[in-house]
Amino acid sequence: MKKILSFFICILLMQGIAYSQTVYDDNYQENPNYLQGLKYLESSQYSSAISEFKKAIRTNPKDTSALIGLSNAYNLRAEYYNNTAKQTENAISDIKSALFFVKYFPATSINSVSSQTVAAMERNLNALETAIKKSNAPADRINTAKNSRTKGEFASAAYDYYQLLNDNTYKSQANCGLGDIYKIFNRPDKSLVFYRNALAADTKNTDIHLKLARTYEDVNDFNSALKEYGYALNTSSEREDILNSLERIWQKKIDESPKDAEAHANLGVVYQKEKRFNEAMAEYQKAEQLNPSNVNTKINIGTLYQEQKKYDAAINTYNAILQMQPQNINVMTYKAECLKALRRNEDAVNLYKEILGLNPNNASVKAALFELMKDTMPEKDILDFLYKNVQNSPMNADAYYEFAYELHKAGKIDDAIVYYNQTIKLDKTKTDAYINLSQAYRQKKDYNNAYTVIQKAMEANPDNELVKKQFEAVSKDYTANNYNLASNAYESGDYKQAITEYMKINPATAESLLAIAVCYQALNDNPHAVEYYKKAMELDTKNADIPYYISTIYANEDDLTNADTYIKMALAKNSNHSKAKEMAEYIAQRQSEGLLNDAVKLYEEQKYKEAIAEFDKVLKVSTTNANVYYYRALSYDAINEPKKAIEDYKAVLKYSPETTIAYYSMAVDYDAIENYQAAKENYKKYVEKTEEENDFKAYAKTRIDEIQ
Repeated sequence: MKKILSFFICILLMQGIAYSQTVYDDNYQENPNYLQGLKYLESSQYSSAISEFKKAIRTNPKDTSALIGLSNAYNLRAEYYNNTAKQTENAISDIKSALFFVKYFPATSINSVSSQTVAAMERNLNALETAIKKSNAPADRINTAKNSRTKGEFASAAYDYYQLLNDNTYKSQANCGLGDIYKIFNRPDKSLVFYRNALAADTKNTDIHLKLARTYEDVNDFNSALKEYGYALNTSSEREDILNSLERIWQKKIDESPKDAEAHANLGVVYQKEKRFNEAMAEYQKAEQLNPSNVNTKINIGTLYQEQKKYDAAINTYNAILQMQPQNINVMTYKAECLKALRRNEDAVNLYKEILGLNPNNASVKAALFELMKDTMPEKDILDFLYKNVQNSPMNADAYYEFAYELHKAGKIDDAIVYYNQTIKLDKTKTDAYINLSQAYRQKKDYNNAYTVIQKAMEANPDNELVKKQFEAVSKDYTANNYNLASNAYESGDYKQAITEYMKINPATAESLLAIAVCYQALNDNPHAVEYYKKAMELDTKNADIPYYISTIYANEDDLTNADTYIKMALAKNSNHSKAKEMAEYIAQRQSEGLLNDAVKLYEEQKYKEAIAEFDKVLKVSTTNANVYYYRALSYDAINEPKKAIEDYKAVLKYSPETTIAYYSMAVDYDAIENYQAAKENYKKYVEKTEEENDFKAYAKTRIDEIQ
């Protein structure tokens, strides 16, 4: 039986401390750091207690007792800093840390910490900040958070970051900071959420992409890690580290599956980027041996030769591919690049034209051909030339399009948008203009206009593959933007607004319905939460998490019948669902607790034999419950069956060694059956393990002296 600290807060300025009652958890597997933290806390060694509780949390971030203990330690140290040491800044930092661990850090709310308690802590914080006239303007708060991080006060920093999540200027920094801190506290799940939010606020931030990639790798989501590393690789100064990470991932895949041709090929790509050309070629050759029909591997070999400026070898490789796939535009393009590098410009031009004959809308080939023909022209001259074309042909949609395209290429997005729109005005069938205009809007993060433009293109060209591809990409951005708005509302605690934003997602997805359910749950509107979880389950029939979530709601409402129904449904979908297994055990335990309460009531009514029969039933479903063995032992004592009581007291100590009173009770029973040496041994153990002086201890000492 484990003693758990209940939550209490310090009322600063020498007004004393308000304590809650101590509660017990009979099935807790004790963490040694938690126990050491309790000892330090009881002896007023607050800094040492904080250190131990943090270790316990890093071991098990869901340890509610350690979170409460940690917050208590911070509150008590804050009281000392403020009332005794007169170090108000330190007191403020500790209250922020305490708030972080009970308000933000837990995966679910801590039942023993009421909103009134949190509000009282916030009043303490506000009072101290007001007393020293501390500024909480966003610019000052972000500096405070950074300074706290520098000093290693991560929880205090996290509290300040949370207050900045809705500030447009510091939103990305705040989310990124929280991602870093949750990673320190072994919460990669939370880190992923905040890094993604940071990236949504600053999409081109390479450092965030890199942090997100490393966190995905930490949780073994290698595909997502590869995607983020791929982005960061093109822009990060940490290219070598990124390539090492990519090499590690692909090598791991090869170790797990040595005949994975794709993994060998991708490892070759990494080696190629690292300029380890011989090793790259070796991996490509392994990939080709494993899958000789894979054209991509042959293309990689060609690009490897091309990168090494072995253009003739590259051309030979590409020619071999073109014999099998004579209209492979990518290979034709690579070959044209090699021809250009060899200054065989006429051959290159002819090949580019051949490509355009196969795919007239191939913008990259058009650009390459244009570049080949205007190799010596400065950008300004090119734009001037195209602008004159527009002036000379004001009704020529192609002229407007070419100019818009070159403006777009030059990064003059606003100007490009003007000329793309003019192109469409002149020729509503100009599909490329719609695609590029949509992309231009997308680059400006104007997702509404990007979506509107590409939607028109889809209506006119529903079978066009390029339009469909762009529509898919823009739709993802458009939906992601809606998700982002909803997510920001959720993270700021505005659950009603989050629900409104999620409701806008049409058609509804399992993800959006799940998010709505979570928001309703955060609002304590459990009926609506269950309703939307069930809707999500209709769309995602294989997801075992959803019935698990429903079960937790019913369990919290003590509706064990429905809780049991849905947890069985979750396990039917995924028999290895660890949380569902835990919940099933919890529900079974709760059901057994009902039997236990009935048995205890019979014991209290002195119906000992009936009580023993009920305790027997409980032990069939809860075989390690020390509390049940203890009550049954008391019942055996009451009907004068000390030998049976002794066996139950032994079980109590087996499953709950800290229940030292069992030594005393067992000693008394050994006395009763005249096994005095066993009695003396257990009296001694009771005395050794009991610190406080009481009547039991005094009697035990007397019997120890009496027994020879």
